[in-house]
Amino acid sequence: MPRVRLVLALILCSWLFVPAGAQETKQPPPPYRILISNDDGVRAPGIAAVAQILQAIGQIIIVAPAENQSGKGHSIVTSEPILREDLTLPNGLKAIGLTATPATTVNVAIRNIVKPLPDLVVSGINRGYNLGLTAYVSGTVGVAREAAMHGVPAIAASLQEENAIRNYGAAAEEILGVARRVKQYGLPANTFLNVNIPAMPQGGYRGYRITTQAMQSSGEEHFAETTHPSSGRTVYWNVYREGGTAPEGTDIRAVNDGYVSVTPMKLGEIDTSQFDALRAIFK
Repeated sequence: MPRVRLVLALILCSWLFVPAGAQETKQPPPPYRILISNDDGVRAPGIAAVAQILQAIGQIIIVAPAENQSGKGHSIVTSEPILREDLTLPNGLKAIGLTATPATTVNVAIRNIVKPLPDLVVSGINRGYNLGLTAYVSGTVGVAREAAMHGVPAIAASLQEENAIRNYGAAAEEILGVARRVKQYGLPANTFLNVNIPAMPQGGYRGYRITTQAMQSSGEEHFAETTHPSSGRTVYWNVYREGGTAPEGTDIRAVNDGYVSVTPMKLGEIDTSQFDALRAIFK
């Protein structure tokens, strides 16, 4: 009997001196939640491709414009009602379409649908580059910028338009690589990444290249002038073709050389270098 009591005492002491946290069942970490949007529309193949693959690192929520909103930049909806449509994409993923611009779509998603805040916003994959100064008119980039304005890390993802359908899968793999790094290391406040991916070069992509934003458009643009057949009014049609060269270190040069371009962007366009000169003028 004394031996039994000794054993029981030792068991009780070992339990009492176990750290309190070890006595509790360890809770799994909360899921890494990724809000996915775009400007090509909720039914575009690019959003389905990237949503499918990002399931490898987190829980996805798809909220995107109901229709194509390309070129809308950071325009917003102010007076029109915004309608919601719940749907299932061809790959079986659930999605929500909103009758809104890209920036407003992610604004509504963050304020009304995805609570608490998502851990990451991914915009794309856009059909067509958003390189250089073209980023200012891009709805894809507008989504990422809007997310950063809410304090959420964001990635804008765009793919060369030529043969895009054939390249969405490969491009999604590259975006997964970027998203893994953002998940692991995070992004500084008020910043986002503008990622542009060329069509798959022979032999595969050459890797990632951190780039600056080229101070030029990512293609050639002009307006074809015609006459309306019934009214006789002059009509202008936008004609745009991707292509062009730019200096080493820029986003345009990187994709031309077969690299995935990763351009860090930030909120705000204040130019502090002008402060002294302007103070002298505005005395």
